[in-house]
Amino acid sequence: MVKNDKGIQPKKRKALKYGLIGLVAVFLIYHSFYVVSLDSHKNDGDEEDVAQLADVYFLQSLPEILANAPQPCTLLATLSQKDQDWASYGKQTNIGNRYYFLIRGEGSVQEIKDSYVRVVFGEGEQACSLRIATVYIFGNEIRDASGKLALADVGELTKFNAISERLNKRVREEIIPEFLEKVQVGQKVQLAGAFALNRRLGVMDDFEVMPVQLQIVD
Repeated sequence: MVKNDKGIQPKKRKALKYGLIGLVAVFLIYHSFYVVSLDSHKNDGDEEDVAQLADVYFLQSLPEILANAPQPCTLLATLSQKDQDWASYGKQTNIGNRYYFLIRGEGSVQEIKDSYVRVVFGEGEQACSLRIATVYIFGNEIRDASGKLALADVGELTKFNAISERLNKRVREEIIPEFLEKVQVGQKVQLAGAFALNRRLGVMDDFEVMPVQLQIVD
């Protein structure tokens, strides 16, 4: 008897078709979850690296440099001199006119505004006043002013920027609230902080200092 395959072959092809589709679907689903898992682990690792680098910098590297930072009025007077070499006192992260500086000193609170506190340093003709940021603490001043943390140390620009964000957030959440809760006009405060200036524009009156250490001393 001759076997008739005409009714069997289409069924086999159909079964094979759906079987292959099922295998492909399982493969894609499995590997999609696997990729997400790898990305998740990578993100977790990056966050841990950023947290560690930021903590070491903020708690160890930066305080060592701040201990020898210049007095605010002395630095500003020097930078205001004609043809002064800003590179001797500040840091740059790339070619351009923007320089980052560190300062440290004791002054008196002159006024308290919604987004900053104005502090007067020095006395008489040598006195100067600075706006200390208490709300808009962003940018790279804290990270870059010391010269102790560079992109080459981190390796990735996204992580480098994340370190700045973490440093700024730390100041906003750990330093500023306690200070604002107690500060009053006329009180003496101890400040250590960072700021940026444009060499082409010179020393402006409206720049703000990003505080790193901010304590009431009386």
